[in-house]
Amino acid sequence: MEQRLLVVRKDPRGCTLLDGGRPLAWYHSIAAALELAQTLADASALRDGLPGRVEVCRPGPPPRAPGAFR
Repeated sequence: MEQRLLVVRKDPRGCTLLDGGRPLAWYHSIAAALELAQTLADASALRDGLPGRVEVCRPGPPPRAPGAFR
C-alpha cells in the first residue's frame, strides 16, 4: 500500500490542498490548509497503518544548491 501524499500549494491568492495530485480544498491561509492536511494524514495512519505525508510547495523557482551562487 502506498503512502498518502497531501500537498499544500501556496499561491498569491491563498492555498490549494491536493490529495494525490487532485485538488481537494482551497483556503485563504496556509494554517487552515495545513490543519486539514494533518488531520487527513492522521486519519490515513489510523485506517491504513501508514502515515500520510504532508508537503508544502511555494511559488517561485526551486532552491539552488549552495555552490550555484558563485
